[in-house]
Amino acid sequence: MNASFDITPFIHQDEGQHYERKSLLEGPEGNKRSRDRREVRDQVAHTTAGFANADGGVLVLGIEDDHSVTGHRLPAQALASLLTTPCSRLIPPQAPGFTVQAEGRELIVFDVQAADSPVQVAGDGFPLRIGDQTLQVSESQIQALKLQGFVESWESRTSPMSPEQLDPALIARARQGAGLAALSDEEYLLKRKLADRRGARIQLRRAAELLFAADGSDHPNAGIRVFRVIGTERHTGPEHNVEELPRIEGSLPAVIEEAFSIIARLLRRPSRLFGSRFRAVPEYPEFSWKEALLNAVAHRDYSVEGLGTEIWLFEDRMEINSPGGLVGDLTLDDVLSLQRIHRSRNPRLMRVLVDLGVARDQGEGIPRMFAEMQDAFLPKPEIQASARSVRLTLHNTPTLSAADREFVSRLDATELTDEEFRALLHAHRLGRVENGDLRLLVGLDTLKASYLLRRLRDRGLLELHARGANSFYTLPDVYTARSNNEEQNADRGKQNTDRGKQNTDRAKQNTDRVKQSGDRGKL
Repeated sequence: MNASFDITPFIHQDEGQHYERKSLLEGPEGNKRSRDRREVRDQVAHTTAGFANADGGVLVLGIEDDHSVTGHRLPAQALASLLTTPCSRLIPPQAPGFTVQAEGRELIVFDVQAADSPVQVAGDGFPLRIGDQTLQVSESQIQALKLQGFVESWESRTSPMSPEQLDPALIARARQGAGLAALSDEEYLLKRKLADRRGARIQLRRAAELLFAADGSDHPNAGIRVFRVIGTERHTGPEHNVEELPRIEGSLPAVIEEAFSIIARLLRRPSRLFGSRFRAVPEYPEFSWKEALLNAVAHRDYSVEGLGTEIWLFEDRMEINSPGGLVGDLTLDDVLSLQRIHRSRNPRLMRVLVDLGVARDQGEGIPRMFAEMQDAFLPKPEIQASARSVRLTLHNTPTLSAADREFVSRLDATELTDEEFRALLHAHRLGRVENGDLRLLVGLDTLKASYLLRRLRDRGLLELHARGANSFYTLPDVYTARSNNEEQNADRGKQNTDRGKQNTDRAKQNTDRVKQSGDRGKL
């Protein structure tokens, strides 16, 4: 039993880059039985190695998809064997698991630290945690990630600051969010690789300075600059039209939260189609612009000290500029593929921002940012990358297609939540919608996504195509069949096409007659 680990924050947390939960039971309700022990041990080995090869993470066994605590039914010997799986199955061995009490039941926890070198599951390759999935990759890929994140990055360098210069209240908040409230500040900093032991004292790394310095980091441009432009282009001289707001400086969590607050106040709220109704909404989806800003701060290259993160608000767009190019071998095509990718220039920063609740642990990032913009009928974000910086642009001019307008009109007065409308819109655009789509589109976990889809099915707004794990839903014919106007227009189009064909045939006949007359003339 580990009394120093607080399980409370994890019970209702959704799975993501640094967290995974699993049930140890299977079977119908009222007749549950323990899962196969070998299968569970394989899962533990795979997941803990994946966390170790990424940025660390927590695996909890004994929690259901609906977040209910069910615990385990393992005898003492089987439990002991399961807890030592990371020691016996991984190369090099990792720390064993432990048990905690929650709601009168015993849970099994594996609190995995980021490893300094690739970790292999004996006889089963090198897993890597990417978002809420654990995938197989090569040893060389993991080695490259370790080099980029823990050796080359500015955050890993030694800081000139002392622990006394850090904000204890902010560290306490991070410990609480990580379920590590029982640790001392020093133990937390060591655990998150924000410091190293140097005899009786600890030596801070730059990441600790950026995150927790009470008076801000020594970095000259670690903050954010916000500019507002009157018009769609910047002008200088007599036509100068740029207003710079006061710089946002301090610890990174404070900088991010203040920037969120300032930009939210600056954004306009036009009346737009949101869900199936028009209402006043911010000119950019909240998730999209906040995710863009967070990425710019968390993944920027802090070794570039002459530039800071900049936000430019134009009449027709928002531009977010982040110093430094794309990390490692990541290409712009990789980013625009909208696949979940694990590349972190500053893994220490990102892990602690999750502990603090400033960043989400869903691994949804860029794909969901694009989806939010599309579902708000706004253009796709634009991303430009050079060796010097990365710029992300969000446009605020709606682009509602004729097909989307027709679909929305068919919904008419149907009462829908925003999530329900987006599920139906996805089915309209792609011909189908499934559970995984909603996890990406609106950030719902598996259980909530299932409830939403079943609710729409029960209302006759979706039809289920049962395929087990590959089940999906489509729109009923009433929402996919073309309207009378469309059919009339199609008929007119066909008639015009037929007339055009007839005219072409007549023209051909006239040409033939002329040719025949010419031939007679020659005779």
